Amino acid sequence: MNNLNLFSETASGYTAVSDIFIDQYVPSANGDFVKVYLYLLHLLARRKDNLSISSLADTFNQTENDVMRALRYWDKLGLVVLSYDDNKELCGITFKELKPGNEPCPDNTDDTGHRDNVFTEVEDNYSSQRDVAGYTSNSGRPSNVLSMDRHAAGTSHNTEPSKISASPDKLNELSSNDDFSMLLFVVQTYLGKTLSAAETNAIVYFYDTLHFPADLIEYLIEYCVSKGKTSIRYIEKIALSWAEEGINTVEAAKDEVSNHNETVYGVMRAFGLSNREPGQTEKQLISKWTDVFCFDTDMIIEACNRTMKATHQPSFEYADSILTKWNSANIRNSDDVRKADAEFEAGKSSKNSKSGTVIKQSANRFNNYQQRPKKPDDWYNSLLSNNN
Repeated sequence: MNNLNLFSETASGYTAVSDIFIDQYVPSANGDFVKVYLYLLHLLARRKDNLSISSLADTFNQTENDVMRALRYWDKLGLVVLSYDDNKELCGITFKELKPGNEPCPDNTDDTGHRDNVFTEVEDNYSSQRDVAGYTSNSGRPSNVLSMDRHAAGTSHNTEPSKISASPDKLNELSSNDDFSMLLFVVQTYLGKTLSAAETNAIVYFYDTLHFPADLIEYLIEYCVSKGKTSIRYIEKIALSWAEEGINTVEAAKDEVSNHNETVYGVMRAFGLSNREPGQTEKQLISKWTDVFCFDTDMIIEACNRTMKATHQPSFEYADSILTKWNSANIRNSDDVRKADAEFEAGKSSKNSKSGTVIKQSANRFNNYQQRPKKPDDWYNSLLSNNN
């Protein structure tokens, strides 16, 4: 195969990109993160003014949180340094020089100083509560967050990561992990508070047992907060459902969230309500079906179709009753539905058959009653005597 020669006839300017960046950082980085870094290099070369996170988000058709996640990633790897003002708002981005032989190594400081001591603050708060609990889970037995592999954790619907305490050795190990320290800082920023022991338990579980990468946990928290859900029980339900589905990247999580939005659209269309958005109660029920029951969209739409067939009008409550029964009976897919329908019809036929037998037997008992036999001329003789 012939070699390809590249030519250019453009008179526009050029942006220099270090070979070190291409060789050492591009292969393992998120594509969206790479785009943000390259675009900022481009703007730096052009001395672009009036730059903001909002304008970057508009450029890439992303949210501001997506852009900040990319910036924190490069800051963590030491390619840029983020500066913050007194209000903890981002006010500057400094590009660091890349030297041959540099390994991706997190820079663990920023102008606010929060990242250096964020784990210490969380661990102190965690340890004070952990001492009272005696390093145990709710069962009263010493817990071991490493004892469950990823798949077992993902498929155990009774697992509550917030109640599984990490060992002191594990916490000491994570305290020296720059990636995890940065993650805790970001999670605290999203939740707007210092993490409790239960919340720290959950984050450790996501990171160390489910093996979620830090950027996926960041997106998990961002997604839940965007829905107004900051309860750790809600967050861990979403995390466990993602683990069960084999979701381990931000891209896969976004696809799952997109499918969730498609479910909302599908439900409204099945109910003939596509001309409006679902109400608050309706949204809560749809979230229950997708996030708590973990039903696929086709199962939810099937319940809606059965609701319309039975009631001839949209009823979220009726659909909820169907899906609740399916969830209790562990009916998870269309094959399970067909099997349950067949069993129901068989049971109904058997009941009708028994009912018919009872009616026939009752009729036979009536007809088998021993009546007084009459002679053929009894009626006639009786008539004559009455006339006399």
